[in-house]
Amino acid sequence: MYPMEPRRLTIADYMSQGTTFRLFRHKLEKPIDLHWHEFYELAFVYEGEGYQIWNGTKYKLGPGSLFLLTPADFHEIGPEPGSTMLLFNTILSEDILSEELLQLLFRGGEGYAAEVAGDDRELLVHEFERIWTECLEEREGSRIWVRGAMERILILLARHRISAEGRRAEGDHLKPSVRRALTYIHHHFRLPLTLDEAAKHAGMSTNYFSATFRKSTGIAFQNYLQALRLRFARTLLQASDLPVTDICYASGFNTLSHFERAFKKEFGAAPRSMRKETKASGSASGD
Repeated sequence: MYPMEPRRLTIADYMSQGTTFRLFRHKLEKPIDLHWHEFYELAFVYEGEGYQIWNGTKYKLGPGSLFLLTPADFHEIGPEPGSTMLLFNTILSEDILSEELLQLLFRGGEGYAAEVAGDDRELLVHEFERIWTECLEEREGSRIWVRGAMERILILLARHRISAEGRRAEGDHLKPSVRRALTYIHHHFRLPLTLDEAAKHAGMSTNYFSATFRKSTGIAFQNYLQALRLRFARTLLQASDLPVTDICYASGFNTLSHFERAFKKEFGAAPRSMRKETKASGSASGD
């Protein structure tokens, strides 16, 4: 599998004005190439075997695979050779996710995935089928029904992930205000995000948030934000053929010179050098 330039899927292309979600039924017989999007994506595999390359890491998919991608993620998805994979795919705007639900799903800041079996898998099939019917028929109260079903699915995802981890989420020791800010930062770090904006989401003054954030995470806000952007850039550099300049701006940096200096300081190699080493390593191993 060779790196490629990822597509960017926009809200304008996939959602009409005023729409908060859309549901698709996909029959995958070939891969969907590497891409990212401006919206959240919730998917559930109900038949077939396949894979997903999520932020550069490959995962196996099968009946019961349920995952939620954020606007900060990029991925490729496809069936195993000779297989067909069937899945429900829902795209969501941030407006449909309540703050309480966001905090439940992203206590540690990361995306969510789970393998669901037994009665819960059957429940998910039923929920998605009912959402599909409600969207087609557009009866009175359909939007309310769909929102409730989406919330139940996302709560089930959160419960399975927390249960599978067998521990409390990483962010549980943080103040709720800092958790809110972290969730926002993790989902918007590729945008021109400021300390003032993050403080507003935490409901704090800028100076107080800055001090509280540093005390809670052990790192200053700007350093935390830059580290997120650099990790994203490294993964995109290794997983795609996107030009380094485009990766710089896609990761949230304003200037190429600053990006290259920060990247080399963090990882010990310039972006282009790391890409050459990655390709050479892949060729040597026969990939």
